[in-house]
Amino acid sequence: MAQILPIRFQEHLQPVSLGPVYILRFPYLDSPEERFILEALKQLYQCDAIDRRGHVTRLGQFMVEFPLPPGLTRALLKAAALGSEDILLPIAAMLSVENVFIRPGQPEKQQKAEEKHRELAAEMGGCNDFTTLLNIFQKCKASDSPVSWCQDHWIHWRAIKSAFSVETQLQEILARLKQLSDFPVEKFEGSQNKLLRQCLCLGYFSNVARSWKETTIKVMIQFSIKQVIFQLFEQESQMDWIIFHDVLVTSKIYVRTVCPIRYEWVKDLLPKLHEIDVYELSSVAREEVTEEEVAKWEIKETAKRQKAEAQGEALKKLEKRNDESSVCDARARYLQRKQEREGKQGKVQ
Repeated sequence: MAQILPIRFQEHLQPVSLGPVYILRFPYLDSPEERFILEALKQLYQCDAIDRRGHVTRLGQFMVEFPLPPGLTRALLKAAALGSEDILLPIAAMLSVENVFIRPGQPEKQQKAEEKHRELAAEMGGCNDFTTLLNIFQKCKASDSPVSWCQDHWIHWRAIKSAFSVETQLQEILARLKQLSDFPVEKFEGSQNKLLRQCLCLGYFSNVARSWKETTIKVMIQFSIKQVIFQLFEQESQMDWIIFHDVLVTSKIYVRTVCPIRYEWVKDLLPKLHEIDVYELSSVAREEVTEEEVAKWEIKETAKRQKAEAQGEALKKLEKRNDESSVCDARARYLQRKQEREGKQGKVQ
């Protein structure tokens, strides 16, 4: 089977599997800045993929098998532990392919397409994009003619077809993991809708927002609060707290693929956004560096410092040489030497 899944979570976690020391010295083709590596470590910690010392957890070993974003992988494994992976697998597949909604350029066709899309959303309550994607996946797959169904509902058949393939691949990976003796098994009492939302909260709690002044919401990401425009099938007034999959930045900022939630579902998770310093996750790397590496680093830093100091001294000399007082002093010395030469020549004559 052709592997069409993007290798995304592996890029986060596989170098970490070699140890926190290794990821900072990993021989990247285009080495990222250290702050980006530290932010990636923080995201993995928030998903429970690594512990406070940067070591991969057992859950992280499960997560690395999935070529998905960390948050989505965490939500999928939580649903699998509760025996409800059939809900999250189609959603994960739909979020791994291109946008499934067709947006015609002609106003009349665009209106028809939006009406069909609203109908699909309304069937699942009208205010949860994740369940809307689930509904589209299930309806199309159950249809006698998926191609015709997509045409009637203004859905990209190519994207849906890719999602079917991705879902099959994810299902195979999960089935293999569930055969392991230490795969987590949990119980949940409540509706499937509530179960889905709480699984999504576990994976997307760092992407949480609250309604603010009608169509504007405040998004809390990495301690910063940004105001963005929120659009979801004219259901803004029903929203309070939401989670979202990603952010689209154009002339304005939009959150996409959102789900309404209760604050109680994320309040115990939110402290993880700031309970640990990103440098703490990599401090073990600095502690485990060998003395030889420290000596090389110190020599390198000393050379840099000496070079900078030499350049600074040269710059100071150049500035001193070119300032007004220095120019006047040089002119005076020149005139004095000229007068002395002229005096000597007069005596000779």
